[in-house]
Amino acid sequence: MPSQVRFNYILDWLETQEHITISEIAKKCKVSEITVRRDLDELERQGFLIRTHGGAIRNKPIENLFSFDNKMTRNVENKIEICRYAANFIKDHDVIFIDCGTTVYHLVQFINHSLNIRVITNSLPVVSKLIQYSNIRVSLIGGELDHERKALYGGITESMFLRFRATKAFVGAGGISLAHGISSNDEKEAMITQRISESANEVILLCDSSKFEHVAFYTYAPVTMPNLIITDNQLDPKIYNQYREKKINILLAEP
Repeated sequence: MPSQVRFNYILDWLETQEHITISEIAKKCKVSEITVRRDLDELERQGFLIRTHGGAIRNKPIENLFSFDNKMTRNVENKIEICRYAANFIKDHDVIFIDCGTTVYHLVQFINHSLNIRVITNSLPVVSKLIQYSNIRVSLIGGELDHERKALYGGITESMFLRFRATKAFVGAGGISLAHGISSNDEKEAMITQRISESANEVILLCDSSKFEHVAFYTYAPVTMPNLIITDNQLDPKIYNQYREKKINILLAEP
C-alpha cells in the first residue's frame, strides 16, 4: 500500500475515533510497525495528528481534517492533471453536474468557456469560479450550508438534484476498491453523489491514484457505478490492469 494511501486511511480512521494504535494500523494496512511509526511521524510533522505512546490522536477538530481548504492541499498536481484531461469530455450544449469535491473543483478552470453549457452544482467555490463566464448557465442547488466543506447538503439538496437531468456528472470519491466499491469520507457527501449519479446519463469519476484500493468511512456504490473513471498516470500498473480485467472503463490522464 503506497504511503499516500496509508496517510488517507489513517486520517479517515481518526475521523471516527480519537485514538488509534500502531499495531491496529499495521494490521489493517498490512505493513510493519516501523513503517507505521514513520507514517505517524510524517503526519505529525504536517500537523494532522499528535503522536502518543503506541499510537496517535487527532490534532485538529475532526471537521477541519476533511474541510475543503484542507483537502485542496493534497495531491494537487495529480488532481489538476486529471481535470485538464477530463475537460475534453465536455461538449457544447451539455448539462453537467459538478459535485463539491476538491478534485472536481479543478475541472472548472479547464472548461472551454466558449461552450454553451449548463452547470448544476451544490459547491460554492465552483459557482464563484464560474460567475465570470456569462455564457455558462449556472444553477446552485439549495440546502443547508456546511461552512467547512463550502457546500450545500441535506434532503432539499438531494431532492433538487433528482429534479434535474444531466448529460454528464463529474464526481469524486474518498476511496475506490474492487472489493468494497466507492466510498466517501462523509455520509452526506456520499448521498449527494448517489443522487447526482441517479440523475445523469453518464457518470465520470475523477479520482487521483492515492484513492485506489483505499476504503474511506462510508461505502455507497459499486465500483461499476461510473461509466468512466479518470485517474492520473501515477496509478500502480498492477491496479490499473486489475480494473481493466474486470471490464471497468478506466483511463489514465494524458499530460
